[in-house]
Amino acid sequence: MKKPPTSTPPVDVMNFLLDAICVVDAQGRFVSITGACEQIFGYPPEEMIGKPMIDFVFEEDRARTLEAVKRVEEGFLQRHFENRYLRKNGEIVTILWSARWSETDQVRVAVARDISEQTQAESKAHCWRLSNSPPQLIPPALPPILLSAQDHAVLLALAGSAEAVSREVIVHALGGDFRYYDQRRLDTQMRRLRRKVEAACPGLQLPVATLRGLGYRFYEEIEVCQ
Repeated sequence: MKKPPTSTPPVDVMNFLLDAICVVDAQGRFVSITGACEQIFGYPPEEMIGKPMIDFVFEEDRARTLEAVKRVEEGFLQRHFENRYLRKNGEIVTILWSARWSETDQVRVAVARDISEQTQAESKAHCWRLSNSPPQLIPPALPPILLSAQDHAVLLALAGSAEAVSREVIVHALGGDFRYYDQRRLDTQMRRLRRKVEAACPGLQLPVATLRGLGYRFYEEIEVCQ
């Protein structure tokens, strides 16, 4: 009886992986990287092997990455650790890691998965958005709020800085001359804008703080879109 044909996997089956499998020695240097190395890190394996893993980590994430490495080397199984790497082209990629330590081989074996798109989507879900056309403010996970041209101009000025925006800058955005502008009008406008948000979305407050002597600040994340 003839045997049914068997399916043989491709020789370079590791190249089909969507994740990267990384082996790092006790000195923190890459020993091998297989799978989706260049797709995730932006470097071919030969440009990473032999180099310290921490050199590729986004600077702000290095301290807590080294803390996680220490826990793994102490024998703890790391299942869900996120950090950011800096790609060769300057892009920042968010990576989800699972890792464990091999006491026998004195290496750390880790699987890396690119979750940048997921984290960006989650970030947008918790972000206020200011639309230019039509002019509207979109709270996180809530319907859009239509804005007047003046309301939009005020919010656009606030969205342009993570710090306090002066009254002078806002008046200029409204097309006024700060020297002759009645600042009570600006306070009235801000009160109307707050009431508009509360009326459209009961229980929701416009995240704008009044900073005495400085101006106003939009203290949550806001993205300007078309």
